Amino acid sequence: MKDFDISPEPIKIFLDAADSVLNSNTFLLRFEIHSDRIEDSLLRFLKSDDFMKQLTHQDTVRGWRNLYYYDEHTESYKLRHGTILKEPLRLQIEGPPSDKREYLTAMLTGDTTKGRFFSFYGKQLELKKAEAIVDDLTSFLSDRRDWELLVVQPDFLKDGVETNSKDEDLHYFEGGNANDNAVVIKCNEKGFLLLTNGID
Repeated sequence: MKDFDISPEPIKIFLDAADSVLNSNTFLLRFEIHSDRIEDSLLRFLKSDDFMKQLTHQDTVRGWRNLYYYDEHTESYKLRHGTILKEPLRLQIEGPPSDKREYLTAMLTGDTTKGRFFSFYGKQLELKKAEAIVDDLTSFLSDRRDWELLVVQPDFLKDGVETNSKDEDLHYFEGGNANDNAVVIKCNEKGFLLLTNGID
């Protein structure tokens, strides 16, 4: 699959807003849903080359390069050492604890009653603005059709504590009191994995 384009305005505005509110490096990754069990399709995606390809591509195009280190000998960026997936890889997926639209909106309003959405630097958005951003995103991803939201326990990717060694320094989640979140936006046969990792 070619790189998922995150440049369209509805996607870019949502990702930038989530980054700012949650102090996060936020990713939105696309995968195909091949069965009635979302777990099977998500597992297949996470174990595929496409997962790391999308992750590293977005890390680069958004100007972060957090998944890389700079090699002075070759004067180039190289992927950090280790594997980002936990082994054994298990997924815990459930429906959102509140209305799907409210849940995504809470990410942008810093509503901690809905999830790990603390705005460390007080950059939460007003409700109406957050709702408009969420509506634009979900309408764009779903082609204005119905969509579902599923919450994934954010423990399938390694965090900084688990990779604190010379042999391995590749991770995504931060752990502890971080805004570690993972959700799937399901639009028929298309799935979108939204990841946040905000920390103070």
